[in-house]
Amino acid sequence: MRLRCPHCQHLGSIRTTKVMTPTVSQHYIQCGNFECGHTWRATTEADMTISPSATPAPSVHLPLASHMRRDVLAQQIRSGNTAEHTPLMTPPETRDLFAPAGVDGPS
Repeated sequence: MRLRCPHCQHLGSIRTTKVMTPTVSQHYIQCGNFECGHTWRATTEADMTISPSATPAPSVHLPLASHMRRDVLAQQIRSGNTAEHTPLMTPPETRDLFAPAGVDGPS
């Protein structure tokens, strides 16, 4: 991710990132325009799910985008076949996508 310098509008490069929470990070950014030389901090926050994660973290609760067809997703999950898959990057987790926040389904 690159952000524009608030002064000269050139692209800046993130030099350091400090993770504050699973959804909030602080970034220290340096302007790419050597004549400007501005260095600043920016905070980013994940604030909405547009497409659900295949490996959701139980501790992360982001609101689902209003365009999501929850009824269709629920029907596909209930009636769909499953295929064996071994995740390469994340440990497998199963959580009820449609349970109220804070309520986990069967593991």
